[in-house]
Amino acid sequence: MRWLLSMRVRSLALLTLGALAIVLVIAFGGLDRSARELTVQAFQSPIETPTQPPYPPPATPTLPPYPPPPTLAPSPTPPVTCPPQTRWHAFEADVEVEGLPGAERAMLRLQPIREDIAACLAARGITLPEMAFGNGRHRLQLQEIPDEAYYKLELQGPPSYFRDPAGYLFQVQDGQIVHRPGFVFRLRLVSPAEQDLPPCSQSHIRPNSPKFAPGDIRVVCKAEPFIDLSAPSKSGLSSPLESRTSLLQVVTAEYIYRYVGVGGDQDNQGVWGRRYVVDPSVDHSLWPWQKQFVVEYSYARGPAPDRHWMEAGWAEVSWRDDRQYVYQYDSNTREWHFFDQFALEPGSPVETLVEFRPDQNTWWALVYMHDNQWALLAEESLGFALADNSYNWGEIYLSDSNMSPPILPLSQFDKGYLKIDEIWRIWDTRYATFISQDPPYHCDLIVRYTHFNIHSPIVFLPLLVKN
Repeated sequence: MRWLLSMRVRSLALLTLGALAIVLVIAFGGLDRSARELTVQAFQSPIETPTQPPYPPPATPTLPPYPPPPTLAPSPTPPVTCPPQTRWHAFEADVEVEGLPGAERAMLRLQPIREDIAACLAARGITLPEMAFGNGRHRLQLQEIPDEAYYKLELQGPPSYFRDPAGYLFQVQDGQIVHRPGFVFRLRLVSPAEQDLPPCSQSHIRPNSPKFAPGDIRVVCKAEPFIDLSAPSKSGLSSPLESRTSLLQVVTAEYIYRYVGVGGDQDNQGVWGRRYVVDPSVDHSLWPWQKQFVVEYSYARGPAPDRHWMEAGWAEVSWRDDRQYVYQYDSNTREWHFFDQFALEPGSPVETLVEFRPDQNTWWALVYMHDNQWALLAEESLGFALADNSYNWGEIYLSDSNMSPPILPLSQFDKGYLKIDEIWRIWDTRYATFISQDPPYHCDLIVRYTHFNIHSPIVFLPLLVKN
């Protein structure tokens, strides 16, 4: 009995202390949450009193004691509309297809380059056509498309056939192709029996190409270009001095070229370089007639007065999407050739060479793919066999001198050769070389003249540490 009485006294004391703790917590509500939780845990009663649920169980549904909170309807998604300034025009063009076997047909697909134009077309209920054409001339007719937009016309033929070209990029104004009114889209398919090289397949360029010494170059395929009809025509440098004084000429120019990297005055039969893709801040929202681009390339140029040249590398341009592409350009065609089949991303190596071929009396541009395999980008007769100047560097173009120049992240070059007396030689201090650093761009030499970085000014922000 004494033991039972002691247990009852102890339980009553615990209950009293628990009740006192609850009163104190309510009275002193200013205690923080962690203190309240500790207090309740310290004085929790060992006697568990069953409690009724606040609402009846679901098996016997009744009206809740309080009305449910109002359900807010989701705000409607605003419909996609075309910008109010969008102008619409009919568009017509002729398309010539040749090289298809027998009665086979090739598919032609037309699409806008920018997503906002695609959304605009969808909002207006317009579907751009996919057309099946055989050999011969055909008429492409569209009742209306947004004016001043950029479009891509792509050819899809038998897989083993080489597309010459893969398609076209073009801009439309007043129903005409900018720079090329009345142009006829000519698309030729080359059968395997007629090919010198097979078409290159869709591929990623390997993250790391080997640092082998130049030797036998294995060209295993030919890349299929998209020819840009409406892009700004690139200007070749008239002299090495011009590249170093380009900012002095902007007073009288509506556009600006800026150069940063390594240039040489050594006569040669080719130039070879490797650089790594970065994502510069090229503005893709510009008014259609404003343009800017960042390119990095290997470039060979002939003697005066013609100053013909060829270049190849990677580019990001304002009139396409926010991506980087392998490209080629030369003074014969004066056209941008983009090679969409090579997938690039920041960090991808783009290793290119431009070389004279004495047996063909031509210059060709190659891009390295993998395992000592190269792709042919272009081959042209440029009218010279010995280049006066060669460059491994970056070029920035602004169509308006009032534009802010794109920011160029730290971009690395780590390979450079010149072909002299038919031998590929490391581009070093034996050869007359100059460094271009058009403000605001800088060039940091690591190994003259094969390893260097180019970039915009580096800004260091203070590290803020919160106590």
